[in-house]
Amino acid sequence: MTSKATRSGIWVLALGLLLTACKRHYRVGEYVLVEWEEGSPHLYPAYIIERVGESRYRVHFDGYDARYDEEVSVDRIKGIVEGPVVAPPPPARVARAARRAAGKPDVGAALAVNPYKPGDRVRVRWRGSVYSAIVLEVVAKDRVRVHYEGHESAWDETVTLDRIVTRP
Repeated sequence: MTSKATRSGIWVLALGLLLTACKRHYRVGEYVLVEWEEGSPHLYPAYIIERVGESRYRVHFDGYDARYDEEVSVDRIKGIVEGPVVAPPPPARVARAARRAAGKPDVGAALAVNPYKPGDRVRVRWRGSVYSAIVLEVVAKDRVRVHYEGHESAWDETVTLDRIVTRP
């Protein structure tokens, strides 16, 4: 016969296992919202690029250089992106780092012209493959939002010009 304390301990253990088993497991390629830093009020759209462990993922923040890719815990992932998302402006430390890397402030960025316009057909590199896409909008001088032909709009993304291979 088991004691009351032992039965309580078993229930607590079972409840703990149940709660940890209910954590959502995300898949590589899913478009998710991620806290930039633990406890940050801002959520940024990102793609899961690798599952690192049971509850850790490597993500690529949409619209940012690969140098900002980061390993995050499942607690910082706040759900799947559904519909269009406008990311908040970058944290001050990211903006400062970008200006420092360029060696000067980004004066005249507004004067630069993006070579693409909405409706242009392009081919975009994604994970070692090339896909046909249509430019939906010009986001910045060096980025466009594209829709991959033959895929649902959930895969639409903002890409840097260096990922565009050629115009078909």
